[in-house]
Amino acid sequence: MRNSLALDDQPTVARSWLQAVTALENNGNRAYNLVYSVTEPFSLQPADKTVIREFNSFALAHGLHSTETVANTIFPLDTYLSQGPAAFSDYYLDAIYPKVKKQWGTYFERMVRRHNDDGSAMQKDGGLLNPLVRLVEKVKRRVEGNGKTTTHYELSLDEPSLDLATYDPHHDGAYQIGGPCLSHVSFKIDGSGELRLTAFYRSHWYIARALGNLIGLARLQAYVAKESGAPSGPMTIVASEAVLDLSGTGRSAAQTRAMLQTCKDALAAV
Repeated sequence: MRNSLALDDQPTVARSWLQAVTALENNGNRAYNLVYSVTEPFSLQPADKTVIREFNSFALAHGLHSTETVANTIFPLDTYLSQGPAAFSDYYLDAIYPKVKKQWGTYFERMVRRHNDDGSAMQKDGGLLNPLVRLVEKVKRRVEGNGKTTTHYELSLDEPSLDLATYDPHHDGAYQIGGPCLSHVSFKIDGSGELRLTAFYRSHWYIARALGNLIGLARLQAYVAKESGAPSGPMTIVASEAVLDLSGTGRSAAQTRAMLQTCKDALAAV
């Protein structure tokens, strides 16, 4: 087993996912420090849509969450489209989060609401402290102001509410296992003016979660780019541990490999 795996750039999330799956299978189904980039994360070609349909059919038949369900834990696209950018965060917290809060992976709530040590919601200027909105505002100021800095909306040690850390030490620190696998999301404006996203996973499961995760992160990046006015650039994934969970409750390794081969064939036919 190699200590780390750095993969080639791929244009879409489906191609990146399948490349990572193949690399993991060739590496004993596990890797530490798996790194790869998606150059056009929000692009979905016909073959990519076929891969997503094949996976979702497999997921439905074998008790896994669909890509849409997993993606919505990171960015609820339908809520954004129906409620608009000004209201969708509050609508999610009021109408959707109470229904899903018992599930691990409610990352979006962590991005739009911070908590004090006593569990109460942090306030800022008389309202709810929303790190995602504040980040968009800072990126927008960078885009409109022609500033030189590329990191003024990154993690600040003296103002931790400005990053998009999804790990909450007050809530998650007592757990030996479980908890959010997505630890941190970082945004940067690169030298060409494009908005880049880097996501860090402490643990990443490549059948049960990864394809939906990539779709959700791409939607999050597209949202920040659209609302800030920055063109969207590449998305990079860093997984300190990546696992190819070929078998599980309700599915065998052979069934999973058959689904993966169908997906690979769909991309190879293009």
